[in-house]
Amino acid sequence: MKAIFVDLGETLVHFKPRYHENIAYALKEIGYNVDEKRVFKAVAKILGKHHYPSPEYGGLSAFDFKELFYELNIYPDQESISRLNSRNLLSGEYELYDDSITFLEEVKELGFKVVLVSNATRNIYKIIEDLGIKKYFDGIVASCDLNIMKPHPKIFSYAMEIAKSDGIHIGDIYEIDVIGAKRAGLEAILLDRLGFYPEIKENRVNNLLEALELVKERLKNS
Repeated sequence: MKAIFVDLGETLVHFKPRYHENIAYALKEIGYNVDEKRVFKAVAKILGKHHYPSPEYGGLSAFDFKELFYELNIYPDQESISRLNSRNLLSGEYELYDDSITFLEEVKELGFKVVLVSNATRNIYKIIEDLGIKKYFDGIVASCDLNIMKPHPKIFSYAMEIAKSDGIHIGDIYEIDVIGAKRAGLEAILLDRLGFYPEIKENRVNNLLEALELVKERLKNS
């Protein structure tokens, strides 16, 4: 094990508001006050079904509110669905989590190659430049470049080719990061900053410092 594969959004970088929060706000605007965790879980389930980006979204799949309403067992009029589908709910404001630099510096000091693996538009390159973290990565594997998305195992296989090694993938969405990594033969750590996955008992951490301790433990036992 010589590589760490890591997600960007809500793993290293916090988008304000988070994607599922924007969706929850949009639902509230049309009269549906749905619990944040319930929205997150429905969004995660939907995103986990998509393997290929839509051309018009530059690396991401088109999010269909019709699917979301089905998962939430809500059935609004078609006009409301169309209006929501036309909105851009990606956040333009972002910042590093407090534990990101410590994590990146320590895994590099341990001798790991670090490969970023993200479902993202080409804005990913501006984000990592703005936040000063590009120097930590030995490779960047983004859906906008490959026309394939997590949880498809090929995106992880490509990351392993860059690293010339297997390793551990760390990400915040079980349906995308953990399932995708495992399908590619990688070990995975679920970063559950919001506590939305209490049912996951194995390799679940609350922050990147806890993830770092798991990495050190695996290194010691390898």
